[in-house]
Amino acid sequence: MDQIDLLIDILFDKNADLAERDDAAMYLGEYDDDRALAALIKICLDKTEDEFIFAHCGESVGSIWAQRNKFDPIIYSKMVPIARHEVYYYFKSNKPELIEKYKINK
Repeated sequence: MDQIDLLIDILFDKNADLAERDDAAMYLGEYDDDRALAALIKICLDKTEDEFIFAHCGESVGSIWAQRNKFDPIIYSKMVPIARHEVYYYFKSNKPELIEKYKINK
């Protein structure tokens, strides 16, 4: 098991402290890794998830998409509003050309 797997385990552990889960979401954004991205997106789409971790999950998805210079409008449109907001503002601050390229709305 590597670092990414450990962080994903923490992120999905509903018994873990919310601050630890939030930190895991933040750290996963540092990895350009399909496993990390899939885990973060899963949280961003789960309306039953605790709202506390949506912001860092969204920001981390934005970070990975920005590293890849890619954007998935279908996934973005299905994200909870807090996560979508964070993706948008990550792009606005770090990759504004992606907002223009993909015509991203808040």
